[in-house]
Amino acid sequence: MTAEPVTPRPSARLVIVTQDGRALLFRFRFPERVFWATPGGALAAGEDYAAAARRELAEETGIRAGIGREFHRRQTTYRGPEGGWIYADERYFAVHVSGDQLSTDGWEAIEREMIEEAAWLTPAEIRKLTDPVFPANFADLAEQVMSGGTGGEGA
Repeated sequence: MTAEPVTPRPSARLVIVTQDGRALLFRFRFPERVFWATPGGALAAGEDYAAAARRELAEETGIRAGIGREFHRRQTTYRGPEGGWIYADERYFAVHVSGDQLSTDGWEAIEREMIEEAAWLTPAEIRKLTDPVFPANFADLAEQVMSGGTGGEGA
């Protein structure tokens, strides 16, 4: 790897699915790359993963719904938007919603700058995206949530 410092970033990620079989992804544009990723974000001081998931759901989507238990974990190191190395410990939570309404009113300036698009996509559509999707197995995770295979319903 590198001798550069690595910043830990524990974060809660959301796999939000509709009753008609679509999942929410955001399309991000960083200075050096474009990619799709789930709603979610870093834990605040003193916050646990489930609390962060509830907060991020409200802030990034405006959706008011329950969340399921943590059902997936991803650990990865990547270059962040500022160029530094980040070690991400991501925990994934399922959310079931009846429709595809969302609000960006709770977005911070950085989100408004870097998120180009929000899209509700079927797993088949996700697999056809030409830009990278993070996590790479997101279509599988969405199918798992849609089938109820996460150990709990969110809404």
